Order: sequence, then C-alpha cells, then structure tokens
Amino acid sequence: MYVRFYRGGFLATLLAGPIFLLTLGLAPLALDAARPLTLHPAVADGAGMLPIAAASIVLGSVLAVMPVWLGGTTMGWIAARNPGLAHPAVWGLVGAAITAAAAIALDFAPDTPIGFALIATGAICATIVRYGTRWSDESAPLTPHAINACAAK
Repeated sequence: MYVRFYRGGFLATLLAGPIFLLTLGLAPLALDAARPLTLHPAVADGAGMLPIAAASIVLGSVLAVMPVWLGGTTMGWIAARNPGLAHPAVWGLVGAAITAAAAIALDFAPDTPIGFALIATGAICATIVRYGTRWSDESAPLTPHAINACAAK
C-alpha cells in the first residue's frame, strides 16, 4: 500500500505564503473583534499587493516545503493504518498543533498576530494536503462517495 499526497502537498506548498499573509491581515480582527478594522490606502488599491503576493508564493514555498511534505507523509501513513485519523478535521488539528509548537519555540505567542497566522496557516495547509491525499488499496479510508457506492451494490 502506498499513499499519494502530491497534489495536495504541491498546492499547500504554493499557497502557504499567501495563506499566511491573508491570516496575518485577518489576525487583528480575530484577536480583538471590538477594534475597528482599517485599511491603509496603498493596501486598499490592490495594485501594491501583487508584488507582495508573488514574493509570498516564493518565500512561503521555500519555508513550507519541508513541513508540508513530512506532515503529508506521516499523516498519510498513520491514516492508512487507522482510517479514523483520515478525517480532514484531524489533519487540520494536527497541523495547527505542530505549528503552534513551532510558533511557541520561535517565541511567537498564539495571541499575537504572527502566532495566530502561523497556527492558522498550519491548519489550513494540513487540510489542503488531506483533500489531495489518496490511498492505494481498499483498506484506505472511505470517502462518502465510496460509502454510497458500496451501499448501492
């Protein structure tokens, strides 16, 4: 049996930087909902964001490639042996827990914007990897489509 997570891993690796920027921008709203959210005029026009988004894809991919591929390999192997752990919420929680440990080790508290963005990025990227993961044999976790096909027989 083998696990194929390349499609989700590639997508999560490419999107890690933009997801981080998005969650970093939303962090003040998530951490202090009573504070009014204001946009700087340069950010509001959107044209200034294009080079930043392009740079975030490159830098985010470099930083995310190792955790995404190690996490995809490990979680795919574990989920192949215990189908209950193949649920996307489990993968998201594991991604959040691992990045929370890394954020705390790097001295970013979870209640700071950077800590929040790191944890949210880890959870979202882990969920993206899960949705792109496929198992090779029939002992693999069942999808709703596969359950309905078995029930129809």
